[in-house]
Amino acid sequence: MDVTITVRVCDICERRDRPAVRYTLQPENGEARTRDLCAVDVAPVEALFGPLNPEGTEEDAPLRAVVASKPPAKKAAAKTGARRTRRTPITTMEEIEARKVAQASQS
Repeated sequence: MDVTITVRVCDICERRDRPAVRYTLQPENGEARTRDLCAVDVAPVEALFGPLNPEGTEEDAPLRAVVASKPPAKKAAAKTGARRTRRTPITTMEEIEARKVAQASQS
């Protein structure tokens, strides 16, 4: 298995610890030059010409967030539990005592 790693390095200092951005520089009526520059090495150019736009970006391009679409969540299966058909009867002490007396009189 072959693995290829591409690292963009500044064309001036060639340091790998600084992130480099690709710029296309073109003087008036001249040939365009593409350079990969780190923030330290692009600073003198930006001081002379003002803020630069890296290649591939436009000044007026609106920024928009891209959100990965997720599949809808699966609903949990409905549980089919046994339903109680009746409530437990609630009786008072007087009703219990009356039943005891009724059962004693029948026996």
